[in-house]
Amino acid sequence: MRKSLPDELGWEFTMDAYDVVRKMEYPSEEKIDKYDAFMYTGSAASAYADLEWIHRLIEFTAHLAKDHPKVRIFGICFGHQIVSLALGGTCVKNDGKWEIGPTKLRLTNIGESVFGIDNELTIQEMHQDHVPFVPKGFHLLASTEVSINQGMISTYGTDYIYTPTVESRTSSYPLPSSVSDSPSSIPISDVHIITVQGHPEFTRQIVSTMTAKRANQGLITDALKEDVDRRNDALGHRVSGDGELVGRVLWKILGV
Repeated sequence: MRKSLPDELGWEFTMDAYDVVRKMEYPSEEKIDKYDAFMYTGSAASAYADLEWIHRLIEFTAHLAKDHPKVRIFGICFGHQIVSLALGGTCVKNDGKWEIGPTKLRLTNIGESVFGIDNELTIQEMHQDHVPFVPKGFHLLASTEVSINQGMISTYGTDYIYTPTVESRTSSYPLPSSVSDSPSSIPISDVHIITVQGHPEFTRQIVSTMTAKRANQGLITDALKEDVDRRNDALGHRVSGDGELVGRVLWKILGV
């Protein structure tokens, strides 16, 4: 986020961190509405894991969207999956299929409008869990052959399906959103929630280090590691792919 903020604008960027894992820290009700947005980051955990801190995070996310509807929500990878679980969707392991390294995403019409480019967006990835459909009320931004939901977006006033508990998530799911029903564009100022499955903040070096570690642990094959290294080398100076572009879009949503 900070790197994608144009220096010449003179904006001051302040981020408060909350340890939702070890301390289960959250802002007070009074403080929530003082924030412009909440950023949900990646995690080594699975969003569907039966862990107290994850259940609490999903519950908070549904509460944030329902009871503080003016505060924006940004979700990255694990955060994308948490938003899905909290608001009418799900998250599952993708049959052992990994997406790692710079990955080309096919943009939808609304994705092209939001990111301001045609056809494809390249972003660093590191996941094998995924969101298998687009929850009701959201619009799809991009897809790959491996994971249909590579990002989604919603606007203020959306009638979300709130699923903050395990019981609410294991009931029958509402009909997912249809890409054909989505508008071709939306005003950037109307964006309430935006998520991406990839990691716009990851660079080539970060991904290469993580990939080597996973290969040494036997979690991925040597062939996959070599493929990731090849695709990273092909990026040239664009070490995060279009990651900075994604960051600039988040700033635009905040009015910068």
